Amino acid sequence: MDLVFLGTGSGNGVPTFYCRCRVCREAVDNPACRRTRSAIALTGEANHLFDAPPEISAQLLREHITTLDSLFLTHAHHDHSAGLGDIALYVRLFRREPLPAFMSRETLDEVAEKSGKIEDWLDVTVMTPGREVELGALSVTALAASHSPGTLGYLLAFKGTRTAYLPDTGPLPPDTRKRLSGIDRLILDGTFWGDNWYPQEHLSVDTAIAEARALDVRSLYLTHLTLHYGEPVTCSELEEHFQAYGGTVNLAYDGTRLALGAVEGT
Repeated sequence: MDLVFLGTGSGNGVPTFYCRCRVCREAVDNPACRRTRSAIALTGEANHLFDAPPEISAQLLREHITTLDSLFLTHAHHDHSAGLGDIALYVRLFRREPLPAFMSRETLDEVAEKSGKIEDWLDVTVMTPGREVELGALSVTALAASHSPGTLGYLLAFKGTRTAYLPDTGPLPPDTRKRLSGIDRLILDGTFWGDNWYPQEHLSVDTAIAEARALDVRSLYLTHLTLHYGEPVTCSELEEHFQAYGGTVNLAYDGTRLALGAVEGT
């Protein structure tokens, strides 16, 4: 089973139509540095989607993903749920039976308020921190996050490895920190570079690195990157910054693909 980053940007993506900072100019000139809104998919005998950003159809087309077997939502903010209409069309027109979906009660209530009778196309299991679901050889456990009410991250256990996905979070709650201690791979919010405008809801790049090192995580991937809020920082500058960590800190890009049952450097 592979884990693919469908998108790695925060709420406005990179580049934006209204910004001409050097980060956006880098992304215009170098397509590898362009970032759509954050989501991942697990692909293999079954395909599991984590979040549905506005670009979800284009992201799935890019990665040649033509079917979905489950949907997990971290929360209902626009950049993580605005593509749900595309998923609804897939279910109604192609799948023709409700798609198993997993989310918190708060997220379910907000999605239902926006989308109406989602029970017609989603078979929802309400998740609370610590709840675990088994999907074949894959185990998914909900993790508490510090963001909007009901925001979750997910711990993915597969073939003896543990990978956590927390794209939107401020300081990690104590129980989440306990569950993340010593895991193989952590995919974590790195929204800000330098000054963190929303420290209770997001992490900066260096704060995320400090969290991963304190938790003795073997490999860190930073996602939900803005890079042009506050002090701009380019991909090339970040890659140079990360060299000091000997390959344990990585910048996720749209399309980055990892083998879920293996860990870098082993």
